Amino acid sequence: MRMGVVDVGNSRTKRALFDGARLRPFQGPVDGWIGVRVGKAPVPKGTLLLGRDFPALVKNRTRRPEAVGGDRLAQASAAWYRTKAACVVVSMGTAITKDFVNARGEFVGGVIAPGLRMMARGLHEHTALLPEVRFRRRREIGRDTVEAIQAGLSFAAEGVILRSLPDPCPVLFGTGGDAALFRDHFDVLVPDLALEGVVRSWQAWRS
Repeated sequence: MRMGVVDVGNSRTKRALFDGARLRPFQGPVDGWIGVRVGKAPVPKGTLLLGRDFPALVKNRTRRPEAVGGDRLAQASAAWYRTKAACVVVSMGTAITKDFVNARGEFVGGVIAPGLRMMARGLHEHTALLPEVRFRRRREIGRDTVEAIQAGLSFAAEGVILRSLPDPCPVLFGTGGDAALFRDHFDVLVPDLALEGVVRSWQAWRS
């Protein structure tokens, strides 16, 4: 069975093909669609959505399960499927999210912060003199205003990634469009972890 897989985020929509064995670049036709959606863009007609039509592979143990974005659960599901152990997922896109799965495969909560571009835009829009900068990762303080902003964004993102990790540290996954900029902090870098999580959750539901 050839299934189209779609991940509708806040600013991007990703598609892939699941051929019954692995995810591939999308190429139709397909027998059906599965996906996850947190953004407003439409999905193909008849798409089965994670959280609405089938559950995530991980068990949601947060205080308000209905308020957790399906993308976070999809990413956590893929990480749990890969490790079958406690793990942490950091997704870096429109927002930076950091989510924790315990050794029982339970999603227990996480951290949500502005993404790099949102932070840069916020500084520009809410100050009189600071420019909106193009992000470049920096490991030292800035020698001018642009570099100082880039350093601030870098240190803020690193704080989200590295703070409050359990000891011993479980496997740390990075995903999302900006995760590659911080690849040295991650044990595993998977750009399309949400798509993978949709597939693994759907397979568990069908079995």
